[in-house]
Amino acid sequence: MQQYFIDKLEVSLKERVPLSESDSHHFLNVMRAKIGTEIKVVDRKGFAYVAQLVEINEQIALLEIVRSDETISIELPVNVTIACGLSKNDKVDTIVQKATECGMNEFIPLALKRDVVKWTGNKVKAKVDRLAKISKAAAEQSHRLVVPEVSDLQTLDQLIKTADSFDVKLIAYEETAKEGLHSQLAEVFRQLEPSQKVLMVFGSEGGLESKEVEKLEAAGFLACSLGPRILRAETAPIYFLSALSFALELSKV
Repeated sequence: MQQYFIDKLEVSLKERVPLSESDSHHFLNVMRAKIGTEIKVVDRKGFAYVAQLVEINEQIALLEIVRSDETISIELPVNVTIACGLSKNDKVDTIVQKATECGMNEFIPLALKRDVVKWTGNKVKAKVDRLAKISKAAAEQSHRLVVPEVSDLQTLDQLIKTADSFDVKLIAYEETAKEGLHSQLAEVFRQLEPSQKVLMVFGSEGGLESKEVEKLEAAGFLACSLGPRILRAETAPIYFLSALSFALELSKV
């Protein structure tokens, strides 16, 4: 069943709610919905409902809430923020899309010393807006109950200033992997408690400079390995989230 997010704090049964213009276009023209078609909608509190198309008014789909959708919890038990350096081409797009599918709650693009590309001027807002749309679409496709937030571009110093709000702060650092120190991440996973906030920092294709890692470590971040193999910039965040899901969800089934 197709899912969309609606811009309402909460809804009630039999209430009629509109889809946004872009979602209406997708629902009516791409999915070819007809009067009576049922879909899942999620409000801003993260509650899901089954709704039915009852009217089309100037290409806006009007839905009637039919019933609550008692879906089992599909969100990760911890709140995960991914902070990433800027990679070329569409690699950041891929990270946001796949990380959303894997359970990420927030994405922070980072301006780092070894970034291959730079976001400047009006490009920053355009890039962030594009990533926000990718996040929303991926959340709908994967039936998430929240849309991961995409932050404005930050420097490392800006990230560190806000990092105290996180319970666990990590760095994916390839030098740690080269040293064969692969146990830290598993130990962190074992100690995680439900609802804790986790921040994981990744470099871009050029990786993190040693001075950047030292600055993060001085702020309480733990450098850790993602295993013996060196992963691409767009692979590492997905690997991390997949390992986290296995540790907190699948291994406990």
